[in-house]
Amino acid sequence: MQDKFETKFKGYDRKQVDEYILNLTKNYERSLAVQRDRIESLKAEIAAKEKLLQEYISRKESITNSITQAVEKAKQIEYTAKVRYALEGERLAIFSSKWVRYCESMTNAVDKTLLQNAKDFVTTARRKIEEGLSADLNLGAYLGEAAEIYETEQGRLAAIKKSV
Repeated sequence: MQDKFETKFKGYDRKQVDEYILNLTKNYERSLAVQRDRIESLKAEIAAKEKLLQEYISRKESITNSITQAVEKAKQIEYTAKVRYALEGERLAIFSSKWVRYCESMTNAVDKTLLQNAKDFVTTARRKIEEGLSADLNLGAYLGEAAEIYETEQGRLAAIKKSV
């Protein structure tokens, strides 16, 4: 493209000026078409990203709800385990007391040494069962850890809700 024009009678060469303007117009239209295509491409990309973002937000909400439900279910299971543990302890205490009374009622029919051995056996068995249940369930540590996880998760969820 030329930027200088030949001079003719009464000014510049009209044909050269018209060609120059036509070339400028064509270049402008090509550039404008490329820019429009780029804008449309970016709009399509934005729409796709917004759709993906909505999908992630939906997944996040689903995961958050699932975690909350899991924590609640864990608390229910822990409570049920504690209740069962307490009931089993009471049943063992009742059984032990009945067994000791039975042994005491049999005092006259049984040798004193044998009676003491039976009492010692029942006491030892009761203690071992209670220790076994406590060790197997480890309720104190388990409940403390679950409560800590629950509190941490509640704080995290509250922070997420505030940021959204």
